[in-house]
Amino acid sequence: MSDSPAYSGQMKDELIFKIQRVLSQRITQEMQVVYLLVELRKLMDREAYQDSVLRMFCNWVVHTKLERRAEGSEIILTEFDEIMTGLLERNAGTTHFEHLSLDKFREALARCFDAFNLSAPFIREDGEYVKFVRLYSSVVGECPIVFSASKIPLKHVEQIELQGFCEGILVNELPVPQWRITLKDGKTMNWGFHMG
Repeated sequence: MSDSPAYSGQMKDELIFKIQRVLSQRITQEMQVVYLLVELRKLMDREAYQDSVLRMFCNWVVHTKLERRAEGSEIILTEFDEIMTGLLERNAGTTHFEHLSLDKFREALARCFDAFNLSAPFIREDGEYVKFVRLYSSVVGECPIVFSASKIPLKHVEQIELQGFCEGILVNELPVPQWRITLKDGKTMNWGFHMG
């Protein structure tokens, strides 16, 4: 292997070609979703492309625990901590997530595809995006993932775990994730939050 600029450029072009080949097909299988997000994550790392929301959603596909203090874990933990603060201190719970939503995932994918001049029909077509999200949900729902590290001190939340998706429950055609929230006092809560 060579570290020459020409070789490096060839590798980038090949990676972009592989991603575009997947994007050019209808995405109908879980393995396509996994492959796409793993390759996209490689491209992001190589090109130093920063998008914490996209990184978080890509991480879910391949990890069972996110214990490093990384931006993706921090986003999720902080948003859950804000919800718990509202619920426990002001009795004003909300399930609105600023970053942890499938709409934000779609926006992050679109920005990344635009940045690398990739064409992704499923991003523009609502029905195809719903199919993509259902496949994605099936992948991440098969194996629980634990988020337990944040660079920012949290007030109430110790860790959260995505345990899967509520069986047979859809909101706006999208599955509802089931979360187990562990608070700093040791109490746990199980909640389903719509991410649409």
